[in-house]
Amino acid sequence: MRKAVIELDSSQLLGALEQLPQDDVKKIIDTLFLKKLFKKPDFTEVSAKAKKVIEKQKLSSAVVEEAVEWARKQK
Repeated sequence: MRKAVIELDSSQLLGALEQLPQDDVKKIIDTLFLKKLFKKPDFTEVSAKAKKVIEKQKLSSAVVEEAVEWARKQK
């Protein structure tokens, strides 16, 4: 027996996810990681982008340190 397929655009999908409890959304994301359908961003790619922003915005080392500290707390 075939499974039904529902097609959603990204705004409809986002609207559906917004209605779910946070625990359910976390389970969905965890499942995507386990199935390797969603990959964590590559560290070298993220650090290269961050370096460009830091240089472009001419951010001081204190601001960068504060941003890194904040990001680490977001885990």
